Amino acid sequence: MKRKILLSLALTLCLAGCSTSAAHTVPLNSQEYAASLPYAASDMRGKHVGLVSNEDMRFELEQGLMDLSKQYFSPTSLTFRNHAFLDYDELDATDGSRGLLGTLRDNNPNGLNPGSGEQFDTGNGISVGPILVGDLYEIDYYSQNDLSGIAIGLLVADKAEVDGQDVEITPEAMYSYFQVTSTKLVAYLRERFNEVSRNTPILVAAYQMNTDPSDSSNGGYIYEGYFTGNTGKFTEISQEYLLTPSTRFTSEFPELASEFAQFKSQVSQILPDDAYVTGKLRVENGAPVMLQIKVETFGKTAGEALAAIQSVNQDLSSFTSTDMAYKVTIFNGTEVCAMIERETGSAKTNVITIY
Repeated sequence: MKRKILLSLALTLCLAGCSTSAAHTVPLNSQEYAASLPYAASDMRGKHVGLVSNEDMRFELEQGLMDLSKQYFSPTSLTFRNHAFLDYDELDATDGSRGLLGTLRDNNPNGLNPGSGEQFDTGNGISVGPILVGDLYEIDYYSQNDLSGIAIGLLVADKAEVDGQDVEITPEAMYSYFQVTSTKLVAYLRERFNEVSRNTPILVAAYQMNTDPSDSSNGGYIYEGYFTGNTGKFTEISQEYLLTPSTRFTSEFPELASEFAQFKSQVSQILPDDAYVTGKLRVENGAPVMLQIKVETFGKTAGEALAAIQSVNQDLSSFTSTDMAYKVTIFNGTEVCAMIERETGSAKTNVITIY
């Protein structure tokens, strides 16, 4: 019930300052895409869950792809849909013989993964028939009802088996594979769907998973190719989320890590028992762009929770940089009781609470 109230408050605040449109939803700010209406949920949702069990990774794949899209597709003039073309049947490879996520073979010439007997040079040895593409996300951008662009996110492996052991795929090997695979995928889209013309711009980006259990990152986007025809312009990029606190976070961003520790200490003064403060830092090309913080507490009364919300809101002043955004979600047990946001370029906070 509390979560429903919170979502209702958020919707009320948005509608109070915005006019609605029959063609799309109203974005919460000018940097977000509006969703095309009527909204159609993709049948790929269940497929994504089955392919990637890590919920954070699934979020990073889609949200990161949408963020990369902003360089090519304007959020102020375009709306989005999910998987308008590449639905479950197009991607499914559960029987190993069909679908884009399947292996390349005579009865599946469109498979994005090497054939079972095909050799792939990892840069650290030859792997035979590795699965290199594990999932695929699609976001489609529209001007009214006209397709204006497509963004595709490929989940690619960081390791492959060589002589019975997993070895790392070198950046050079993955870059070469990405160039060939993304070009093949773009050609498939243009040939398979009448709505996707030769002039439809298509962005393909590679999110490489990180299977190192000691690392604080799930992985991130490493390459992108932008196609205005069948030829793409390829770029090396860097976008990932770091867990906070973590060794990498402290090592790479010591000042921000110190401010996070100070913030956590201040929160513990108002929530001294059973309170947990964790976060994720989104890093793009080496620079921090957004810190997401989760404050979890349990069994608080309304007065205690309200005092905690007010304190956390004040304590955000611990973070001095205005070159990045801050988003805080406060839980009381399993219920969200407040969300606090500080936008890039501002020292002011926006608070939505159920109290």
